[in-house]
Amino acid sequence: MSGTCMLRVLGWLALLASFASAAVVSAPNWQSEWEKALEAAKKEGQVIIWGTQRREVDWIPAAFGKLFSGIDVQFLGDNDIAVKAIAEARAGRHQLDVYQSSLTGILPVVQRDLLTNVDWSAFGIDARNIAFDGRMAYTSNIVYTAAYNNKLAKDADAPKNWMDVLDERYKGKGASSTFLLPRLIGGLGLAWGEDKALQFARDIVAKMNLLLTRAPRESLLQSGERVYAFGEIDSLIRSVAAEGLPVGQVVPEPVVVGQFGATIMKNAPHPNAARLLAGFLASAEGKAARLQATSQADYGPTSDNEFAKALHSGRMQVVWDRPDNMVAREALFGRAAAILTGQSR
Repeated sequence: MSGTCMLRVLGWLALLASFASAAVVSAPNWQSEWEKALEAAKKEGQVIIWGTQRREVDWIPAAFGKLFSGIDVQFLGDNDIAVKAIAEARAGRHQLDVYQSSLTGILPVVQRDLLTNVDWSAFGIDARNIAFDGRMAYTSNIVYTAAYNNKLAKDADAPKNWMDVLDERYKGKGASSTFLLPRLIGGLGLAWGEDKALQFARDIVAKMNLLLTRAPRESLLQSGERVYAFGEIDSLIRSVAAEGLPVGQVVPEPVVVGQFGATIMKNAPHPNAARLLAGFLASAEGKAARLQATSQADYGPTSDNEFAKALHSGRMQVVWDRPDNMVAREALFGRAAAILTGQSR
């Protein structure tokens, strides 16, 4: 291991050593203890992580392997990981180690007491980036945006407030995801109140000729079939723009911020490797690797990201995902989805 890599792992030493030995680590023998700790994880040989999409997890084996070799990272990207994790636990099958998802995706697993507590402080993780009494560490955020074809529109044309989406100039020009738009409205309801948010959903259906689809909206923007896509994810638009698609985006207010994080299953089959991987994902190095691979940033209170600083400045109206507002947001999301799909008024 190079001197640089050794320095990079110093911050992990306290927790890692606790996996391999109960002894207190002193400065002269830290390298020996580090080797013992890594060996404990290597003996397990692998670690299994699930996330809600392939693009959110397929970068992890390479990034993790640069720092911790000898541990095989297996992954699954699937929107139904909560259902799968709960079903496996009920059946007494324990193959999952690290469960990575949004606060809303982690809530049902928390409610069934399937996660273990972790001392995240040993990874240098601030207490403000920890949730569910130590069972989750924050890794990244998403922000809902209004995307547009930048050959047919510009920033100044896009809505600055989500209520502006109802303006006549957007009629017949917009598209949205049937998955994302109800979740955006659920977040807006925390700022606007339930009645205003649900009326917003009704007006979209009744007045805007909005194309609601399960298909990717990027192709609709690229072709010019639709000029705007409302309720997109900032990291996804950054990614496709970097690939050359003619898209831009703005962040209307209230800014709705989604929170993602890493957790460890209570019956993880590879507990040492699981702690190593989850700690990496929540660490500054893990967050930097995620940003490079997926364009998904950390907007938390300790982030040095410029947009994160703006979000925390007090100058913007921001709705944050928090453990204490998840139930209310989920209930509102369900009602919005029913309105948008024509199942309810």
